[in-house]
Amino acid sequence: AATSVLLNLAEGAGQRGGHRRERHRTALGSALEVRACIDAAVALGYVEAPDAALRDRLDKVVRTLARLAR
Repeated sequence: AATSVLLNLAEGAGQRGGHRRERHRTALGSALEVRACIDAAVALGYVEAPDAALRDRLDKVVRTLARLAR
């Protein structure tokens, strides 16, 4: 999912209009999926909860993608 964010942003960079916006929406969905994967891994006890700084960076990526997807 994390790789998908980057790949869709790269693909969108070569597009215009609606196609670009759609790639940004797909990247947003993948970023939200990354957040859900982290939450699931924590809940299942696979990893410890990430520190606040990492969560803040991921939230910033999600907010930026949400703006691009409009």
